[in-house]
Amino acid sequence: FWTWMGSSSATRLGRFALGLLYASLLALCGWAAYDIRLYAIRNYGYVIHEFDPWFNFRATKYLAENGWHAFFHWFDYKVWYPLGRPVGTTIYPGMQITSVAIWKLLPLFMRAPLSLNDVCCLVPAWFGVSATLALGALTAECTGTWSAGVAAAAIMAVIPAHIMRSVAGGFDNESIALTAMCTTFFCWVRSL
Repeated sequence: FWTWMGSSSATRLGRFALGLLYASLLALCGWAAYDIRLYAIRNYGYVIHEFDPWFNFRATKYLAENGWHAFFHWFDYKVWYPLGRPVGTTIYPGMQITSVAIWKLLPLFMRAPLSLNDVCCLVPAWFGVSATLALGALTAECTGTWSAGVAAAAIMAVIPAHIMRSVAGGFDNESIALTAMCTTFFCWVRSL
């Protein structure tokens, strides 16, 4: 059969099969990463836990309700009482901006849109999956083999240090930051 197809066709078919295998394994890594991170939501519902995630949710809600200009000039009298805090100039706003953008774009793709709370609960899990895939791509680019990329993605999907920072409901900056760092490093290495 292989001699009848010719060596170039056999090579192309083999590469296609190998690429399909790698893509399937990366999809499995992404599914495992997402499934593990949804444990808290499956057991306790869409609840934001810990202090910092609650503040981040409050800031996200303020941005969604009051807009860009008000957010960056917001002086919050409820924190650091009695002094208050100028939130707009003392916060890293990337997570809030990203979450509001996702929340506003979701109705274009879903029939029943999610609440802002639900989006903020799911953002860490979504970005945990994207960090897993970004690290796989970075490793594949650095090593020159997708086998290493799949292995790195598999480890990243289940490593406790990453799970702890990207579990659903833990709405903190690290969940998005790891995706941003891995993607930045991948683009930098790719550009070289």
